[in-house]
Amino acid sequence: MRRNRLLLLLAVGLAVAFLLVLRQRTPTSTNAERRPAPPVAEPRHPPLQADAEGYYVPGYSFSVNRFHFTGFSLRPEALVTFARTTAGIEQPAGCFEALIRADTVYLRCDYPQLGTVTIDGKFLTRFATNSLDAAVLSAVVTVRAASGDILYSARDSFVWHRARLGRGSG
Repeated sequence: MRRNRLLLLLAVGLAVAFLLVLRQRTPTSTNAERRPAPPVAEPRHPPLQADAEGYYVPGYSFSVNRFHFTGFSLRPEALVTFARTTAGIEQPAGCFEALIRADTVYLRCDYPQLGTVTIDGKFLTRFATNSLDAAVLSAVVTVRAASGDILYSARDSFVWHRARLGRGSG
C-alpha cells in the first residue's frame, strides 16, 4: 500500500515536471495578436430596371378604336396609358394584376373604353439605364375586348424615361 502511494506520487511529479518543461519550450509569439480585417463592403449596384420609377414608351405606335397607346409605368404604380386620337389627352388606367420581377413583367389592366390590356415581357437590361434611346424591355402587348376578341397583339420594345413630361399632351 505504501509502495502504491509512492509510485502514484512519483507519477504525478513526473507529469508536472513534463508539463513545466513543455511550457518553457513553447516559443512565445513576438507578433501582437492581429484583429480580424473589417468586413469588405459589397460594391453598390445601380438600381434594378424593375424598380425604377418612370414610364415605358413603345417603339411602335398603334391605335385601337380611336385610342392611341402611349405607354405604361411600373413604379410608383402600374398603369397603362392611352390617348384619344382626336383630343390627344392621355388617360391612364390602373392594373389589377401586376407581377414585376428583376427579369420579367406581367401586367393585366382594365381599360374601360377598350377592354383588358396585358403586357407580358422581359427586361433586356437588368440595371436601370439613363440612356433614353436604348430599349430596356421587350414585351407582347395584347388588347382584348370584353367579348374576348383580340383587338391588337404584337411584340414591341420599350424605352424607359425617368419622369413624365407634359402629362396633358399626347
